[in-house]
Amino acid sequence: MSIDKKVLEWKEAGLLDEATGARLVDYEHKKKAASEKREHKPPILVIVGSILLALSLFSFVAANWQAIPDLVKVGIFLLFMIGMYVAAERFQTRAPRYVTLFRVLGFAFFIATMSVIFVTYHLSGQLSWLFWIFFAMAVLHKILYEHPIFTAIAAITAFMANTNSFEGVGLTLIIFGLIVTWAWFHFVPASIDRIFAWLSFYGLIIMVGQYFDYDGRLWPLWALVILHGLFLVYREKATWQAMYLFAAAVLSLGYLINVTERWLSQRPPSIWEATILSVVLVALFLIHRREELIWVSFLAVIPFALFEDTGILLAILIEGVALAYLIRQDVTRKPTIFAFIYFLLVQMTIYFIYVWDRLDISLFFLIGALIVFALSLALWWRSRTRGDVQS
Repeated sequence: MSIDKKVLEWKEAGLLDEATGARLVDYEHKKKAASEKREHKPPILVIVGSILLALSLFSFVAANWQAIPDLVKVGIFLLFMIGMYVAAERFQTRAPRYVTLFRVLGFAFFIATMSVIFVTYHLSGQLSWLFWIFFAMAVLHKILYEHPIFTAIAAITAFMANTNSFEGVGLTLIIFGLIVTWAWFHFVPASIDRIFAWLSFYGLIIMVGQYFDYDGRLWPLWALVILHGLFLVYREKATWQAMYLFAAAVLSLGYLINVTERWLSQRPPSIWEATILSVVLVALFLIHRREELIWVSFLAVIPFALFEDTGILLAILIEGVALAYLIRQDVTRKPTIFAFIYFLLVQMTIYFIYVWDRLDISLFFLIGALIVFALSLALWWRSRTRGDVQS
């Protein structure tokens, strides 16, 4: 809190006169100067000596690692971990700016301790569990300390846990991951945390399909439908509409790429499954009647488009949806940047799939530039006629 701003605010509100305000400001500044003067700052030689001491300890441990008993190895890192957390609590009142640093170091030594345990006791077969333990600890830090840096750590560990679990999928691991992800999703209200938790849920549901040996190609779409349950439970949160749009874009482009590789020619989807999934995807929009979900409901056409294994029908669909989404964002006076980026990604994908061997790349970029300029001119002209033109 700035005492100068507060005193000015109190003066404007008529709570302080000019003289009293000046005395308050002068008193607080003198008090702050005296506090900073009394603050102990360690000499530079003490800092350098401490760094050298730490390096010597680490060098000694590294040089004699094989000769150190297993329990002592674990105890060394455990001791450092506890020391970091104790230091964070001790510095909480004396030097708050160092608290987060010591907590992050404590988390780093926790990772080191768990890694040593898994390596020392030959638990490499349970490696996927190690990443989920890291993720659980990161979520716990975020819930307890509410610092943005633990959001980044939790997101990184969630990605590592999901991507390193496909080889050793087990029901216990999936349940554990769902519980931890739900705790992150439920107890941390920040939008960015819930978006990362949403993506972690998505990865876990994909793993559920692998665990039950789902044999079709439509499970990513089913995963999106299952995640719709979060809308029903946490109805007040509208941030996930953007996540549905993001997932729809990735799935549409991903299916277009995979179809052209002809993996569906060997195993086409079930017509009954495609019908049921399409009905459910349309029902998602009808349940909520939200304009943002119109684009997502177009995914209902994908199951039927997959029966045409050249991908032409799917490419036409995605091209039309991308253009319609861009036009809709402009007509409703909403930001067009993401719709424009998606439109460009669609053009690039279609080019690399269908036109790479038939069209010179310089001609492709020339045509792309003309399309971009034409769209920009159209958007500018529409804004000009509406009277809200921007540069």
